[in-house]
Amino acid sequence: MTTRGVTLAALLAALGRPAWWLLALAGFLVRGGVLLFVLAIVSLPSPLVVSNIVAPLVVPLVLGRIDAGTLALVGLAVGLVAAWLIGGGWAAAATEIALIRDAPEAMVDEGLESRPPARPGGLLTTRVMAAHLLAHVPTALALAIGSVRIANVAYLELTSPFEVATPLLLRIIGGAAAPLGAILVVWVLGEIVGGVAVRRIVLDGASLFGGLRGAVADLVRRPAATALPAVATLLVLAVDLAALLGAIAFVWSQVRERVLDTLTGGPALVIGLLALGGTWVGALALTGLIDAWRSAAMTF
Repeated sequence: MTTRGVTLAALLAALGRPAWWLLALAGFLVRGGVLLFVLAIVSLPSPLVVSNIVAPLVVPLVLGRIDAGTLALVGLAVGLVAAWLIGGGWAAAATEIALIRDAPEAMVDEGLESRPPARPGGLLTTRVMAAHLLAHVPTALALAIGSVRIANVAYLELTSPFEVATPLLLRIIGGAAAPLGAILVVWVLGEIVGGVAVRRIVLDGASLFGGLRGAVADLVRRPAATALPAVATLLVLAVDLAALLGAIAFVWSQVRERVLDTLTGGPALVIGLLALGGTWVGALALTGLIDAWRSAAMTF
């Protein structure tokens, strides 16, 4: 069967298994997806407020002067990110293992050939988490290098912008398009390599580094068959998130106006809150479905 046919079979399998949606959604949220849903209902501060908050931290870094307070704040931020990467990565690995182990049976149900998985060995969840983290080492390097250019652009836009009609975020993205694009490409490659390595570990019983080597070899020998399911479903997920989070933000703005408006009657406010809840639940369910499809397509 072609790669497109297998990807379609994975979609049909995911549609008939709502339990997969919950597992995939849980993994997506703990890996950082929850921040996207929170940002949909949070009003971003104005450029002046951002400048007042960021300038005391950015200026010493740009000038090469770092005091003890700034160093402690940077250390705290690094510690929180590390705790999230390890804790969230471990929880996401557990949900991913469950999805991968269910996939061979689903393949048989969809009329595809399957084979029994090998014994994965001990510390499976830890190895799966480590495979994803190691696959994103190039992403971390690209982020570290590109962040210098991004910080310089942000500093200029906050302190001496050429024009203020365009929103601050869009000005920063436009000025740092090259490093942001490079970071995005390296991140996508890390997602593909990590995902394939994890499936080699769970289904083939490969070691941590053996799974990573096999994933890189697959990407080199069969780039289309290896990358197409991951890239196609990732694009669908990105479009889905953009549309759904935009819908949540719109509904939330309407509800917030009704909450602040003392003249709004009770029924109108209740209807608005129900609309917000329904939009949020629908967005979570569809996101879980697409992420489950993505997991199944890579496994199939």
